[in-house]
Amino acid sequence: MMAIFGDHGLVRRHDLRQERIDIEHRVEDLRKRNTELRRELRVLETQPLGIRRVAAQELLMAPPESTIYRFELHDQ
Repeated sequence: MMAIFGDHGLVRRHDLRQERIDIEHRVEDLRKRNTELRRELRVLETQPLGIRRVAAQELLMAPPESTIYRFELHDQ
């Protein structure tokens, strides 16, 4: 009974193995997101156009005499 259901039994080992797999997937997702953020940071640091794009998208800022068009999508 202890070999199956105890603190170090087969059921606990299976649960821990599944938890490890879930954590590994989460780590991989975070690594991918980190890579994306690093790439975006490089663009922002090296290309003025990247800064303007983010300013326009996130802050609704644009150079003088520019027009920002904003579209809202509505579910039908």
